[in-house]
Amino acid sequence: MSASLAPPMAGPTKFVARQAILDRSQRVIGYELLFRSGVQNSFPDVNFASASRAVIDKSLLVGVDVLCDGQKAFLNCTADVLVDQLITVLPPSTTVVEILEWIEVTDEIIAACRSLKNAGYMIALDDFVPEGPQQQLLGLADVVKIDVQYTSPSLFRPFIREHLAHGRWMVAEKVETQACFEEARTAGFTHFQGYFFAKPVILGMPDLPADILNRIRLLQCIANEDLNYREVETIIKCDPALCYRLLRYLNSALFSLPCSVRSVRHALSLLGDHEVRRWIALIVAVAAMQDKPAALLRLALLRAKFCASMGALLHWQGGDLFLLGLFSLMDTILDIPMPDLLGRVSLPEQIQQTLLGHSTRLDHVMKLVHALEVADFDCCDEIAKTLKLKEDSISQAYFEAVAWSKDFANIA
Repeated sequence: MSASLAPPMAGPTKFVARQAILDRSQRVIGYELLFRSGVQNSFPDVNFASASRAVIDKSLLVGVDVLCDGQKAFLNCTADVLVDQLITVLPPSTTVVEILEWIEVTDEIIAACRSLKNAGYMIALDDFVPEGPQQQLLGLADVVKIDVQYTSPSLFRPFIREHLAHGRWMVAEKVETQACFEEARTAGFTHFQGYFFAKPVILGMPDLPADILNRIRLLQCIANEDLNYREVETIIKCDPALCYRLLRYLNSALFSLPCSVRSVRHALSLLGDHEVRRWIALIVAVAAMQDKPAALLRLALLRAKFCASMGALLHWQGGDLFLLGLFSLMDTILDIPMPDLLGRVSLPEQIQQTLLGHSTRLDHVMKLVHALEVADFDCCDEIAKTLKLKEDSISQAYFEAVAWSKDFANIA
């Protein structure tokens, strides 16, 4: 069979999610791309071969570079996709072929993996269990992924010690907290997959540095119903980092303004209230994240843009959903408990209640964000039905948010 792609699956639009993979310094080195049809779950009736073809197809249409920010793309491959070499339509320099744990390891599969490796593709073993069936592929593997929630440390610790010398990436999957990250790093893992970087680690309320206090004052200003431009300008001018970023962003290709912006007052007059609130919140977030993982910035940007798109699709009033998405990570960004942060910044009531975990109309949007991040596509489908949104509208909004967050992160 030729390596040409099958046509996209008929029926409901597909969801594609991505999950970051970080190194020991918490730098993003790639994303696993995850696919599921809008109305199908993981078993038992899903055609995994079609799903793999569809995610490859979607990667081509949207662009692997956009989906993965120019980093490695980890793609789940079934036996059919491996044997038919469908993955070869994607570049070997940035594509990692991920072998699903339930694939029967046959001579044909081994030969397919060897051929892909010789062509320059990295081979990853998903949900690897030491001494399990995938052991036969270990000699070809560049990446070994181990579920740290499922596999006992007594199994993976000696395995890591033995195989680190071979230069393989040892990826800890399901790393959901900073404590789990530290334990996995101590155990010898070289790479980590999970949302530990987006979880706040707050040991109390320390004295806040002057720059953080200044930025909270700025957030207070933009949260006020009546925006005081003079006060905003005064606060920004007291913080050179914020002033520099605001002018840099407005003079970037993202805005394509007809003239250069040379002063804070000029910038504020060009933006208008709505955009001032968004961009001030963004520059505060970016300025506060200098000691945070880059993945946190990308996730914050993606959430903000995606939530804003959902608000536009739903024609909802009662607060800018851009701020909802961005503030959903502001406790982690500023190292301040969410209740304390919201006590200082008066956001619209619905946004505040949603950020505090209460049930609101906006809660559906935040649940959709979280479901996409963990590839819970059953939940995505349920929320789409509740909100009366088409899956393709959600998917399109997600891709646009990925592309926008990539462009913004490049100038941040």
